[in-house]
Amino acid sequence: SAPIGPRRNLVMPGLSCSVADQIAALARVAPNAPGLITRAEDPAVWAIVKTWPRAFAATRARDLGFRAEASFDEIVAVHLEDELARA
Repeated sequence: SAPIGPRRNLVMPGLSCSVADQIAALARVAPNAPGLITRAEDPAVWAIVKTWPRAFAATRARDLGFRAEASFDEIVAVHLEDELARA
């Protein structure tokens, strides 16, 4: 517990990307995916999301060895790998 110190919470490293980036990554592995997506604005969801920070350092988590994926393509690949492992 010494490396973590008395504060047990961590801001985990993450990846910042747009919805368009996410859809493009999905299309690279499933070309029909964009056709299955419908834009539907939800004011209640937006009221929450707009309060989130757009960027953060996550210094403590990085110092402890946590890393974020380098791209949304990598996130999709890891998800697919996890799902196929369960099948």
